[in-house]
Parts: sequence; structure tokens; C-alpha cells
Amino acid sequence: MKKTIILIRAAPYGMASAGEGFRGIIGVAGMGIETHAVLIDDGVFVAKKGQNPSKIEMQKLEDAYKSLSDFGAKLYIHKESAEIRGVSQEETIEAEWIDTLRLKELINSVDAVVTFV
Repeated sequence: MKKTIILIRAAPYGMASAGEGFRGIIGVAGMGIETHAVLIDDGVFVAKKGQNPSKIEMQKLEDAYKSLSDFGAKLYIHKESAEIRGVSQEETIEAEWIDTLRLKELINSVDAVVTFV
């Protein structure tokens, strides 16, 4: 089975990257490809609970990313990126937190890497 990792490096709002990344994740997972999605750099803000982007007329990406397992994708949060940005595990949706070493192992185990910045 083919494997891919999709890195979401962009903040959830202000540009389309995180939203398009979600669509990419479910598209790849829907093709039967083992899909790992990692929120890294400013992408960790996608996982913050209690988002309210209604003032900028956007949909909550928090809910979308919470549903990734329904599509067969596995969600990860890069621990060091979250710590640098002051985001704690208690403030985020359910996902596996991984450190840089584990991220490198994941990247080395897949057939393709896609990045949304």
C-alpha cells in the first residue's frame, strides 16, 4: 500500500492553505492511500479548540480536522512547533503529538510528502 504524509504548515485562517490541505488529505485518503497529516509550524493553530472565525466569514477548520479519522487519515501535532507557539495539548483537538525525531521517521517511511504552506 502506498503511503503519504501531508504537512500543514500554515495558520488556519488568512489564506487557503490549511483548508486546501484538509481537502487534499481527504482526497488522498479516499483513494486508499495510507495518509498521515501533520500540523507543524503555524499549522498547529488549526488544532486549537474553540475557534470562532465567523467574524471573518470562515468555517471552523477545527471541526474538519477532527473528522480526519472518518476518512482514514491519521492526525499528528508537532510537539516542538506547538510548544514554541504556546499551544498545550489540553487546548487542542484529539491527535497524536509527535516530536521531531518521530516526524523524521514518518517522513522516511512514506512514498510521498506534500506540504501546504
